[in-house]
Amino acid sequence: MKFVNPRNAPVSSERVPYWNENRPAGLIGAIPPADVFNDPQDEILKVIVEAGLTPDPADKTQLWQALQALIADIVSGGAPSIEVPPGSVSMFAAAGAPTGWLKCNGQAVSRVTYADLFAAIGTSWGAGDAVTTFNVPDFRGEFLRGFDDGRGIDTGRVFGSFQDYATARPKNDTVQRVDPATGLPVTLQQAGNPSPATNPSQVGFVRASKLGERIVTGDFDPGGGSNPYVDIVNVVTGDAETRPRNRAVLYIIKT
Repeated sequence: MKFVNPRNAPVSSERVPYWNENRPAGLIGAIPPADVFNDPQDEILKVIVEAGLTPDPADKTQLWQALQALIADIVSGGAPSIEVPPGSVSMFAAAGAPTGWLKCNGQAVSRVTYADLFAAIGTSWGAGDAVTTFNVPDFRGEFLRGFDDGRGIDTGRVFGSFQDYATARPKNDTVQRVDPATGLPVTLQQAGNPSPATNPSQVGFVRASKLGERIVTGDFDPGGGSNPYVDIVNVVTGDAETRPRNRAVLYIIKT
C-alpha cells in the first residue's frame, strides 16, 4: 500500500500520521495532497473490478458487494491462484511433486508437453535428445549457489555448471609449529628456537581428532637440532565431504 503523507510533513518513506491544528500553540494542521483522495479511490476500484462488478458512481454499496463476492469465492475454493512463472524452483516438503511441477531430477521431458518450461529454461540443464526433449535441472543431493554473474566472488563460472566440493586452508595469521610428540602447537620462542616455520605457506593446523583419525607428520624443520618441529600436518582419515548441518527436501520446478 502506498503511504500518502501530508504536504507539510518531513519527507519520509514511512507513514506520517496526520495531525490537527492547534491555534493557541501556533501549530498548523496537516495539509492533505490530492493523492490522499485519489489513491484510496483507485484501490477501491481495483477491488470492485476484481470482483467482476462494473463501477457505478450512484451505487454506494459496491465495495461491500465486492468484498462479499471475493470472500465467497475464497470459501468455495474458486479464488485466483498466485501466478508462478515457469522455471521457478522451489523446495517442497514431500517426496513427490505437486500438479504443475516436476522433480528437479535431471529427467528428459517433452519440448511440446512442457513448452512453457522449455521457453523459460531452454537447454541450460541439458538438451535431452536434442530434438523432442530437454532436461530439467538435477538438484538431488546438491547445495545450490547463487550465480556469480560478474560479481567476482565465484569467478569463471558458467551458469548452471557443476562445482565439486573443496576445503580452504584455514585463515591463521600466526604461523605455528607442531610438536610431533604431542600433536599440539609450539610457541616460536620455545626450546631456544625463535625462527618461524620454514614453509609457512603450507603450515598445517591442529584440532581435537575425531574417532579413527591419526596424524601423520612430515617435513621436519632442518636445523632444529634436538627439537625437530613439524611444518606440515596431514590428516589422513575423515569424512567424504565438508557440509553444514542440513535436512533433505525435494527441489521442484514449475512447468
